Amino acid sequence: MKITIQKILTNILLDMGIPDVKPDVDISDTPEHGDYTTNIAMKLSKTLKKSPMVIGEEIKNHLEKNGDLQKAGIEKIEVMPPGFINIFISNEFLLENLKKPLLPNNEKKQTILVEYAQPNTHKAFHIGHLRNIITGESVVRLLETDGNHVIRANYQGDVGLHIAKALYTLLHIPNLKSQISILKTIQQKTDFLAQAYVSGNKAYEEDEDAKKEINAINKKIYEKNPDIYPLYEQTRAWSLEYFDLMYTRLGTHFDRLYFESDVYTLGKQLVTDGIKKGIFEESDGAVIFPGEKFGLHNRVFITSEGNPTYEGKDIGLAKLQFGDYHPDTVIHCVSTEQIQYFNVMFEAIARVFPDTRGKEYHLAYGFVQLKSGKMSSRTGNVVLGSWLLDEVKKAMEKIINEGKREYGDTDNEDIAEKATIAAIKYAFLKVNTDQEIAFDINESVNITGDSGPYLLYTYARCKSVIKKSKGNSQQSAGNSQTLNEEEHAVARLLLFFPDIVGSAATNYAPNILCEYLYDLAQAFNLFYAKHTIVGSDTRLTLTQAVADVMMTGLTLLGIPTVERM
Repeated sequence: MKITIQKILTNILLDMGIPDVKPDVDISDTPEHGDYTTNIAMKLSKTLKKSPMVIGEEIKNHLEKNGDLQKAGIEKIEVMPPGFINIFISNEFLLENLKKPLLPNNEKKQTILVEYAQPNTHKAFHIGHLRNIITGESVVRLLETDGNHVIRANYQGDVGLHIAKALYTLLHIPNLKSQISILKTIQQKTDFLAQAYVSGNKAYEEDEDAKKEINAINKKIYEKNPDIYPLYEQTRAWSLEYFDLMYTRLGTHFDRLYFESDVYTLGKQLVTDGIKKGIFEESDGAVIFPGEKFGLHNRVFITSEGNPTYEGKDIGLAKLQFGDYHPDTVIHCVSTEQIQYFNVMFEAIARVFPDTRGKEYHLAYGFVQLKSGKMSSRTGNVVLGSWLLDEVKKAMEKIINEGKREYGDTDNEDIAEKATIAAIKYAFLKVNTDQEIAFDINESVNITGDSGPYLLYTYARCKSVIKKSKGNSQQSAGNSQTLNEEEHAVARLLLFFPDIVGSAATNYAPNILCEYLYDLAQAFNLFYAKHTIVGSDTRLTLTQAVADVMMTGLTLLGIPTVERM
């Protein structure tokens, strides 16, 4: 609808002799100020040397003479100080809108590669990884729905010093094979690895002899030395198996898995070649990118030992990603901690591959805490992703049991698991990506609050009402074109859904959709509490539309729905 109004306004401005101006159209905060509003009159005030109110009235007069107004469902237009033009949609159009497809059938816009997840093998899979995956998956779904061709990519760290630190610890365990043999589950194996990394990292930082040995192990891994490589491959496989289990539980998958082991040789060669082109420079035996020349900072791309750093490997990754898919945009979903890193990397990549300039984007997300300070896998102060999932599930099972919602063991398990995913995903996604999160388990599972389970409950309530209506023989109240306050509030929000999805996709901001779904749930539940739905065609149509929008919206957030709760 926003696009339709923008087109009408643009044509009106052309008729007024004002070309090349694209008016901003926003959803109004309250029905009293219309359904849509634009500040175009205030923007034109300086150019036209007239007051915004005068310009607003001129635009209103042109709009009221426009033949497209009625087709667009616009009932009236008001100009309000200091110059806002408020646009009201008719009840008739709101009701007709309920019969239309939920989302526009957009044609392909761009090819976008979204890189997310990015865990490192041999290290703990913590709740920061959960936020990464949950954010990336929702952004992918929003972009796809908005008409883009999207590639899901995952860049997993399977070589590097962190692995050497873990293997150092393992190699110093007496009777390592017998220790490994008692590890039965993949969770036990990956916990074992994570603890080994923490111990190895401590040794690296505190013991000079250990540091030398770890560096030697790291070199052997790159060389695929037979003394170390079988253990490396075995433990790498543990991590990758565990990652796959987590991806499945979180409802995500990938079109392309990249590994650091795929790109370190390529990256090193590209950086070495870049020295001759003046892109990179030698410094104290290492190779750096002179970021200071571009108002950034210098970074090492090849160490003095001849190993490519993360930076060097990322040059190789860029070569593969742009070569494989020729994307218009590559989105890297990585924590805010890496903002300065990506500023340098994007400049370095653009120097090596000029065609990529402006095509890389860092979608930064804040840290997740449990009111216990910043997490760090280096110190072992880690909240595991699996632990959080299990703890939230225990809380949901308690709520289900206390509510005496007995659907049988299989259904109870399914509802508890889906509500767990809803609780965590919504709690993460409702916050702007660049903000930090202090996660509260009790708030996340509050079935009457701003939570994922509350949205699931609202959807289940809609489905229950619809199911009851099918067995009801009460005479229909017909389809009135008059909407009471609660009906109008629901219908108005339903009209906005495509605009909300488009805005969330364009801004890579699932929180916009979260806020909308919560508002819709509140409006529906108030409507449900004040009015009898069964027996009225109009109210049942509203209820079905709410159910459809809730399901579609939750799906875009990566949240599975339940039919009862």
